[in-house]
Amino acid sequence: MMRREPERATTKSAKAAKDRKAPVELPAEAAPLFERLRAWRAATAKEQGVPAYVIFHDATLREIATARPKTLAELGGVSGVGENKLAKYGEQVLETLAAD
Repeated sequence: MMRREPERATTKSAKAAKDRKAPVELPAEAAPLFERLRAWRAATAKEQGVPAYVIFHDATLREIATARPKTLAELGGVSGVGENKLAKYGEQVLETLAAD
């Protein structure tokens, strides 16, 4: 006789984790800005000899392109932009956004 494993119930926290990881939808008007941010990220990563995702993940760039922050404080409020990345890349990101 084989033992049967009990079914695991999906908890609200598991569902919330899945929802949290959903990528930010990119509006059509933000697409060119997102591509410009990706190009900046690729050039920066190449200069530093690191993978592009070390600079910022695509989800962070999508959120930046959608939110279009104007100040370092606003940029710091974007998920994926911590104190270190804000200090290291903040001005460059704002310059890339201003080139619009």
